[in-house]
Amino acid sequence: MAAECYSFAGFQLNPAQRQLYYHGQRQELNSRYLDALLLLLHHAGELVSKQQFFEQVWPGLVVSDEALTQCIRTLRRVLGDNATAPRFIETVPKHGYRFIAAVSREDGNSQVGVGASLTPTAGPVANETQRERQRQHLWFSIGYGVAGAAVAGLTGGMLYGLLAALQALNSGSQAMSFLLVLLSVTTLLALVAGAAIAAAISAAQLWRSQQPLWTLLAGSLAGLLVGAFVSVLLKDMLILFFGRSPAQLTGATEGLLIGLAVATTVLLLRRQPHFYRLGFALLPGMLAGLLISLSGGVLLAGSLAQLAAEFPQATLGKILLPEGFARIGLGNGWLHLSAMLEAGLFSAGLALGLQRAQQRLSPVE
Repeated sequence: MAAECYSFAGFQLNPAQRQLYYHGQRQELNSRYLDALLLLLHHAGELVSKQQFFEQVWPGLVVSDEALTQCIRTLRRVLGDNATAPRFIETVPKHGYRFIAAVSREDGNSQVGVGASLTPTAGPVANETQRERQRQHLWFSIGYGVAGAAVAGLTGGMLYGLLAALQALNSGSQAMSFLLVLLSVTTLLALVAGAAIAAAISAAQLWRSQQPLWTLLAGSLAGLLVGAFVSVLLKDMLILFFGRSPAQLTGATEGLLIGLAVATTVLLLRRQPHFYRLGFALLPGMLAGLLISLSGGVLLAGSLAQLAAEFPQATLGKILLPEGFARIGLGNGWLHLSAMLEAGLFSAGLALGLQRAQQRLSPVE
């Protein structure tokens, strides 16, 4: 390979000195991984096949695909790249990898990073291709996130619907109606909230992949806005139709905490690729739900209980008031349990959906 020095997105690589810098700070890479990065930079914008890697990075050695996978994974970690929405190294499934960022080169006799004139090798066409790829990744991630949230909503709706149906049978009400209504409500709310939070988190990870704080802020802000919107909509609707509304419904604070829980779960999944156990994925959301309930906030079940208390003569009131649940052994603690269940299911479903999108977008690390 030519003894050119390379510069991209604040990184500078000097092949002769075998050193990689980021804004003047040395970045540690072992010899073979540095060779792999040089190979990608030398062929920036082009597909580098697995065979090319094996022949030039591990010449004369027999290595497995896992060695290359670990190499690319390490390079992405050092560069702060994201396999879901790559800024630097793009996976070409089953074939190899491509370096997609704009790369500048200079003669190896001059020192990188001291004001030398650099010649860009990637122009407007490459940048436009990258922007189109980013848009596709964004919509793909949103779709999977919403699907995960919908599954969570269906699961929660089924559990609530069956519980309400059991209560309805005891009170002589229409059990199937309660099942269908609760199933529809939980799924609809999950779709709306899931779309907003998935869009915010996906965008943050796409354009600010190296900064987890942006993911946390995006999830929190999206949750806050959705919670505020739903609260205002429900209160206005109830006042319009019934002349009054409960003082407390799910609102902005609850939405913010749920959004923060989703973002936290997403970051945990991103940093721990094999962190797929549902029990662990549920944990941030369950903690958020418990915090909401202990601080006096309410989620869906709590909001329905507020409605039941406001309209005690309605069938809803006979089924959802706390004394009704006491008859089947849940007592006054059912609101805490329901908040943990709702928040845990939603955050886990949405985060696992986004994680699945990452797998599909980059099936080979």
